[in-house]
Amino acid sequence: MLKNIIDLNQKFIDIKMKGWIKSIIDGNSSVGRTFETLLGNNENNLEIPDYNGIEIKTKTSKKNIFTTLFNCKPEGLYYKETERIKDTYGYPDRNFPKYKVLNNSVFCNEKTKIGNRFYFELKINKKDKKIFLHIYDTKNNLLEKDVYWDFQTLEEKLYRKLEYLAYIHAIKKYSKDGIYFKYTKIKFYKLKTFNEFINLLDQGKIRVTFKVSVYKKGKKKGKTYDHGTGFDIKEEDLLQLYDEIII
Repeated sequence: MLKNIIDLNQKFIDIKMKGWIKSIIDGNSSVGRTFETLLGNNENNLEIPDYNGIEIKTKTSKKNIFTTLFNCKPEGLYYKETERIKDTYGYPDRNFPKYKVLNNSVFCNEKTKIGNRFYFELKINKKDKKIFLHIYDTKNNLLEKDVYWDFQTLEEKLYRKLEYLAYIHAIKKYSKDGIYFKYTKIKFYKLKTFNEFINLLDQGKIRVTFKVSVYKKGKKKGKTYDHGTGFDIKEEDLLQLYDEIII
């Protein structure tokens, strides 16, 4: 793996030397997609690392924002739990109020308000090896506690895609002909243990984010558009989950 890390580091240096590079697409994923295209990668939506066993994460903001490690849909009594949760507890889309959406981050042992009528909270059950989603009404009555993520699935996802991580910083500027990026810094990390992942969830340093909207036009108009349920962490907390690899 060290050989692959050294190889990626050299490719990063070569890209950094190019200076400002025009983005290949618009949108939030443009900085990462542009970098991976420069590596020669096609878009990777598979649950495998981006580059020779190394997952790549990119960041442009100077703020200590959350980064999604991976997506994992919840399980429960119903086949499409995410869609059911959105339909049952979601709230009207701001621009298309006849459609419900659910775009919220949820933490362990801290209730998150969902719309005006509900609260979500994560609860870790180490005996059952599951993370449960508890749902409450505004009077703190527990409405549901059967939706969950099991440890085995989360551990498999973490080790399959994120055992080795490259975290890249870039700066962004706008021009008349589009957006440009300059890639400035790269760091490499190796995952510690799955227990650290669970501990960080328990401390609220890893969160779960529902990203469920609806199609606003076309043949799928009104149907659920699930962007994935993300497990997110801030860069400042990475060293609690990973050991940095110095090359």
